[in-house]
Amino acid sequence: MGANQADSVVALINSLAGYRSQFQAVFGEPATQDNVPKALATFMRTIISDDTPWDRWQKGDSGAVSEGVKRGFEVFKKANCDGCHSGVLFTDQQFHNIGIGMDQENYDVGRYKVSGDEQNKGAFKTPTLRDIARSAPYFHDGSVPTLIEAVKLVAGGGLPNPDLDGLMEPQTLTDQELADLLEFFGSLSQPSTYDQIPELPK
Repeated sequence: MGANQADSVVALINSLAGYRSQFQAVFGEPATQDNVPKALATFMRTIISDDTPWDRWQKGDSGAVSEGVKRGFEVFKKANCDGCHSGVLFTDQQFHNIGIGMDQENYDVGRYKVSGDEQNKGAFKTPTLRDIARSAPYFHDGSVPTLIEAVKLVAGGGLPNPDLDGLMEPQTLTDQELADLLEFFGSLSQPSTYDQIPELPK
């Protein structure tokens, strides 16, 4: 949520009467460091992406995707995107340093906080690409506002730093290839009740 400390998230939620009353109704208490993750996890479990145009095409619906989507998938493989974004969920469930935020003085060390392994400095879990076209802003810190900027950053080999993942190799993609890649990513989304982000309760 763009915060470095859990207590600041809790304080923000409790400063909004609408959220405070909802937490009181559900948990019998205002937001806490214990119940905020539970609320978020419960919400995340309601987001299901298993009937996208891409899924329908994979199941044999020949008209489910465009030729651009098919070309985009070939670009996806050519650029080795599937080295990290693999499987049905389009994630290897692993942690990689692609350089995001590493140019900051007090950068987020990512997985290193948990593992203590120097190789995990600045490494974050590979996100799924499902619904990626609708999940801006991008990366763990929300520092990249658009999908095309995110794609160009990763295709360019990430942001240089001493702990950059070895899989991050610059790719040369044409404008058409980038357009096709974005069209492929768009096919990984499905209609959802979460298309409109509700206003924060007052």
